[in-house]
Amino acid sequence: MKKFYAFAAAAIAAVSMNAQTLYVCGGGEGLGWAPEAPFEVALADGAYTFEVKNLAQFKIATEMGSWDIFNNASYYATVTEEDLGNAVALESMEGVDNPANIRAPWPGDYKIVVAGDLSTITMTTTTPKPVGFTEVFIRGGMNNWGNDGAETLAPWKFSTEDGKTYTFVAAGESMIPANTEFKIADSSWSIINYTAEGEVALNEETEWVFDRQTNSYLAEDFEGTVTLVLPEVINGENPAFVTFTEGNGVSDVAVDANAPAEYFNLQGVRVANPENGLFIVRQGGNVTKVVK
Repeated sequence: MKKFYAFAAAAIAAVSMNAQTLYVCGGGEGLGWAPEAPFEVALADGAYTFEVKNLAQFKIATEMGSWDIFNNASYYATVTEEDLGNAVALESMEGVDNPANIRAPWPGDYKIVVAGDLSTITMTTTTPKPVGFTEVFIRGGMNNWGNDGAETLAPWKFSTEDGKTYTFVAAGESMIPANTEFKIADSSWSIINYTAEGEVALNEETEWVFDRQTNSYLAEDFEGTVTLVLPEVINGENPAFVTFTEGNGVSDVAVDANAPAEYFNLQGVRVANPENGLFIVRQGGNVTKVVK
């Protein structure tokens, strides 16, 4: 009988010890995406408190191991700019397939406080909000998912005038090759991260979902214009609307003579005064190649 009680006491002690540790995976200094060896945070003064530099997104869980184990023991919250400094409710992801990451409102240096009972999370930052619109790119097998830095991503950058509607001209070296997986995302994957979850439909507006593991692809090489329209609130509940409009050579679509002409080089970069070369010109809904 004493042995039984001793075993039970040891088991309770083990559970209690596990409850004193919060496991963190993510993108930031000192973190990483290895659920079998995550960053560990001890419970102190009724909360789990830690700071991370260059934080973009992360996951927290009460168990470590495989991704299945970690995800099933993870917690999620949506933290917006307005939520900074305030406690936001956490939701258990037990039984949820591929739960989303917790995302910083913008990449930077953050302090995170998780309530000891895992009911809330509070995030604060010393990093000012970036000025201007979020930069958006095609990120995929055609550019090593942007892992090689800004220079690799530059030819795949969208343009925008309002931060809500983005356009990208795919042509020449920035043609989107067939059967190459990709997503539409920002440089940190933290603010904008959308996928069609499979084959991309052409010449029609389609809904793209936020923060999913499944990638997008095209059945054929694509040259034309990609238009991204973001929702008012970017999260897993609100889709973006994306249109891939083919435009290889002279289009059958009539050109709107009153529409302004926009010029791009073969890397997809907008050119104010095109001359001495081959350029992509977009006028209204028509995309053509011209020599200046």
